[in-house]
Amino acid sequence: MTDSRTPDTTTATPLLLLPGAEIVAAIRSLLIWGVVAATAAGMFIRGSHSSCSGGVASSGDGYIGADGAPTDVEPLCGTVTMSPSPLLFVIMAFIVIGSLTRVLRRADDVPQALGILNNARMALVVVTLVALAVSWIAIMTLHVDDWRSFSLFSPFPFGQFDVETTPITQR
Repeated sequence: MTDSRTPDTTTATPLLLLPGAEIVAAIRSLLIWGVVAATAAGMFIRGSHSSCSGGVASSGDGYIGADGAPTDVEPLCGTVTMSPSPLLFVIMAFIVIGSLTRVLRRADDVPQALGILNNARMALVVVTLVALAVSWIAIMTLHVDDWRSFSLFSPFPFGQFDVETTPITQR
């Protein structure tokens, strides 16, 4: 005969979470999203554009200018290389550190802390998507006719351009 007063060990007891575990999980999620956002920006904010304004005359004893007329001045070739701006990564770090500081200073309860961390996570996503879009537009709309005098739409603070010009014969 079995004793009915013994506890039933076949039913699983629910695991109790550590106090504040929800906040720790939200912080972990924020850090993971921060790393993913920084990695995505570092990988996808890349691009380059190269062109030459003019060329070498078919006879080999002169040059052709950007307007198609013969000239004695050697035309320039240029290359623009785009990469992510270090300021973008500073902005991302500021979002993470600022949200953690805000949780410590202003959150009165767990739901308010979770709301602050969720908003920071969304801010990381928005900053990354805007950086990708602005940088993509900047490199896709780049068109230089004359490498002697030009101006570029810079995707600052999301990306940066490195411009290099060389004479056509050194290319």
